[in-house]
Amino acid sequence: MRTLRSRAVAAVAVAALAFSPALAACGQAAEEVAEQAAEQAIGGDVEVNDQGVTMTDEEGNEVAIGEDVAVPDNWPAEVPLYEGGTLQMVSVQADGAATAMWLAEGTPADAAAAYGAALEDAGFTADSEANMGGMIVNSYTGNGFTVSMQVLEADGQTSLMVVAEPAA
Repeated sequence: MRTLRSRAVAAVAVAALAFSPALAACGQAAEEVAEQAAEQAIGGDVEVNDQGVTMTDEEGNEVAIGEDVAVPDNWPAEVPLYEGGTLQMVSVQADGAATAMWLAEGTPADAAAAYGAALEDAGFTADSEANMGGMIVNSYTGNGFTVSMQVLEADGQTSLMVVAEPAA
């Protein structure tokens, strides 16, 4: 059921992002209609603005997708945020799991080193480090979480994906 709801939330987010420029051209009334339709589809709250889309369902799961989106208040305090990039997507689940993606400054190696240092400064320990054809995949544990990061360069941009799962 959670997977189905997650897919529905993702579909609504993609649709809302796709139509955001058109909605902006049509004005506030069209934006409100789109928000109401999305809220009915996911059973929660949907906010559409110039930066993107933020959705919160009835279970407390939150997703924000867009340009320079804000980190939700329920981001796990034990997991540091990446400094030095622009947040493009963030999701925090009611169970404490969190995912975020930043467009990072510098090379993938620079971004991985900076975020790895932030994790270690926060009390995390590196479990594994790999470079698979230019994609850096590192895993850390600490503070009751397992955190993995994937960093790569595509089309001249470095992206950093962070997935934090509460430890079992």
